[in-house]
Amino acid sequence: MTLKPYVLLLIGLFAFQSGCSQISGKKSRPAPLKTLKAVTPTINVKTDWQVATGSAMGENKVHPFIDNKLVYIAGGTTASAWQKSNGKMLWKTAIDETISAGVNGNLSTSNNASASKVFLGTTNGNAISLDAATGKILWIERLSSEILSVSASANNRVIFRTVDGKLHGLLESTGELIWQRSQRPPALSQLGGGVPLVVPPLVIAGFDNGKVAAYNIANGQGIWEAILALPRASTEPEQITDVDGKIKQLGNALFAASMNGSSAGINIENGKKAWSRAYSTPTGVNANRLGLYSSDDKGNIWKYDPQTGEPVWSMDDLQRRLPSVPAIIGNSDIAVTDKQGNIHWINSANGKFSARIKGDPLGYSIEPEVDGSSIFVLGKSGILSKVTKR
Repeated sequence: MTLKPYVLLLIGLFAFQSGCSQISGKKSRPAPLKTLKAVTPTINVKTDWQVATGSAMGENKVHPFIDNKLVYIAGGTTASAWQKSNGKMLWKTAIDETISAGVNGNLSTSNNASASKVFLGTTNGNAISLDAATGKILWIERLSSEILSVSASANNRVIFRTVDGKLHGLLESTGELIWQRSQRPPALSQLGGGVPLVVPPLVIAGFDNGKVAAYNIANGQGIWEAILALPRASTEPEQITDVDGKIKQLGNALFAASMNGSSAGINIENGKKAWSRAYSTPTGVNANRLGLYSSDDKGNIWKYDPQTGEPVWSMDDLQRRLPSVPAIIGNSDIAVTDKQGNIHWINSANGKFSARIKGDPLGYSIEPEVDGSSIFVLGKSGILSKVTKR
């Protein structure tokens, strides 16, 4: 894979910083992880099953996709489907190139249906559709560069985001490229995997230039743009403005956040901000009617009022542990993963730990996926776990 100029710039920055450390005779050491507090469980949480899928994903942010019977995962060079009830594998498909994006599927699954297709993308820029029942490859479409994320499908469209700042609208049925839109990527970027959000007739995506933009999902027509961050800082790392974490819709409100910028409540119809707060996060935000939740760039967990953006509580117990964006389970719990393979359950009313379970020993780079009172978590080594609150 050919590295893009802005990737080279970021690598050069790290090399320069390392060189300065050597010249001065001092080796920079990362700050130690904050010591975990012991947890006295206040809820009953159990690992129902745990399987080694053989699909190690490393730092790629490839999320599980869940329908009414199966959980679909991908990593390395394979994709597979697993029974939700017992963790038994239904199928596994060799992709023969590194998977960098997905997994996503049909929006009809939100209506308690089974998916007919699932979608993923590769570092070589191939958009791929698989039959959800068998794992058979249905189509492959070559796009402009490495694929970072893929949306759910709607209106016979599925949207792929690539590393060169482009969105590609493909026919779900055939993979034919229908439209393409571009946001100019900045010189410095985390190259994260923010997933485009489908809210028919719109698809909404965050970009590395600090913008959130809405497009007509059918033809790619631009509807609105909102700026969350601008590269104004004097040091290079502080110029990173990516909106590449989770964005969340509730009714006519959209919630999004950026690195070195702001979090905002946005009117989904016109892109106007109802409120904006200075905030920096690599993971994005999640929300329900009771709260807006996020983890910041220092590892603090926050709850905000979704109507105003005012803080409700914050937790500093996971600093430097790279906690994920919180997953929301019902009205009383959130769950986050961390770099050491812990799965933390937190009371959403007061921000206190309520349970903790150990998962993948290589840690996590993505958040849990919620299915009722259960969560599915896929770790860096490819271990998939189902954890349920009893």
